[in-house]
Amino acid sequence: MVRKKVLTEDGSLTRFHPHYQEHYHSLSGARNEAIQRFVVPCRIIERAQLAGVVRILDVGFGLGVNVAVTLEEIRRQVPDARCEWVSLEKELLPLVDLQEHWGEGKVARELCELVSKGSLDEELWSGRILVGDARDSLRSLIGPFDAIYLDPFSPARNPEMWAVEVMRALWEVCEEGGILSTYSSAAKARLALMAAGWEIGLGPRVGRKSSGTVASRGAVDPPLMALEEKQRRSLERRLNEETGINGCDPPSPAAGINSP
Repeated sequence: MVRKKVLTEDGSLTRFHPHYQEHYHSLSGARNEAIQRFVVPCRIIERAQLAGVVRILDVGFGLGVNVAVTLEEIRRQVPDARCEWVSLEKELLPLVDLQEHWGEGKVARELCELVSKGSLDEELWSGRILVGDARDSLRSLIGPFDAIYLDPFSPARNPEMWAVEVMRALWEVCEEGGILSTYSSAAKARLALMAAGWEIGLGPRVGRKSSGTVASRGAVDPPLMALEEKQRRSLERRLNEETGINGCDPPSPAAGINSP
């Protein structure tokens, strides 16, 4: 199935998925979105500086832009830190198509090897790509992860990846104090995160898209940016009305919304 290339506003490429009828990235910029939507809100650089190692779960490898940009930023800002990376991907594109999205240099060469072999282990970074249904991969995945990039296609187009059971599985492999970030601000996504035990807050606005969602397993310092009061109350009311949505009760500690 051909995925048409599209030039984004920051000069980087994305593609259009004909089945899901969505672009892989924001048209405001694929690379810009990777930094503003994932690297910054997940506090990747701060974690690398503090611990010397950062462990990232990428739900939706897609075109590999998120991993490429993350590695570049870690190496630029914390060159001695180690990155341990796992990507989940339903259908991996041919390497010849993916290469166009990584530019040139050491990271691009390493990603070529990662895609070709499925795994890579070097002194300052290790990577794995698990191809198949992410719900199956999550059942056997061993954490914990410091950060989770939740980047499947939208809840409207790819609803199975936004189910409470998936959010619960992600919660279980996340480190206490770890952070998840996603572009989606849909009530379905936020309610599923809350029902699975995540504390949620307001994610950054990227381009013309609405603000996304950030979530943490337990409290974080500094705290997540709070949702607007009206949004918070509406979600709390709906969660109370839909206790145990999809037959899945929240784990302990109970789900919550980050608020002042």
